Amino acid sequence: MSNKGTAVVTGAGQGIGRAIVERLVTDGYDVLALDVAEGPLTDVRESLGVRTAIVDVCDSEAVATVAALAPNCRVLVNNAAIQRYQDLLHTTHEEMRAILDVNVIGPVLMAQALVPIMATNGGGVVINLSSITSRAHATGTSLYPASKAAVNQLTEAMALEFAPWGVRCNAVGPGTVLTEGTAGHYGDEKAQASIAGVLPISRMGESQDIANAVSFLCSEQASWITGQTLFVDGGFTAAHGSFFRSARKARS
Repeated sequence: MSNKGTAVVTGAGQGIGRAIVERLVTDGYDVLALDVAEGPLTDVRESLGVRTAIVDVCDSEAVATVAALAPNCRVLVNNAAIQRYQDLLHTTHEEMRAILDVNVIGPVLMAQALVPIMATNGGGVVINLSSITSRAHATGTSLYPASKAAVNQLTEAMALEFAPWGVRCNAVGPGTVLTEGTAGHYGDEKAQASIAGVLPISRMGESQDIANAVSFLCSEQASWITGQTLFVDGGFTAAHGSFFRSARKARS
């Protein structure tokens, strides 16, 4: 078993979650990768040599079983999330409930299961995945921005409540990161080049960019950082989303 202990990563089957798993393995953690889809998890297990489990973060009973799988837990990365590209007036109650359950309630359930274990192990780190949409709204994204704004506030609450147990909590807010799940939304290569062209750092993000930020916040170098949301976005939130949307239209 790794000297650094176990890192539990939700939504670990692909994209940013998989990149985080790979980076934490490199950092020396024994990683337990969780997802609701068996196929991607199988590939993660076979490719990266980590332990995996199929867990729905909205299922409190299933989440409770994770504690037995990670008795040496020192890190929890709440990456699992769902997004709906739909306007608010046409979002059903069931869809709204699903977004809030996965994106907001799920991280709380995971923390309830694993933070007490971290406390018995001498402390640990919780990382919640936020989003630039929590600060720069876009139309047609349903309750996703609201759920990620809630994650930012949840991170601060967790930081305060978990600090006496030696557990730090921060959030990482990805920007326009190209993954399997977002590729369709960002269009073809020309559209992606247009997006990259108006970012202060003139490229779209990669999953590894987010994994690097998570790695830093889990490290001793970040031992006095808690309750913060780190936006990893190539400068998007600093220059504000409305400017970029106008710039993209002007360039198209």
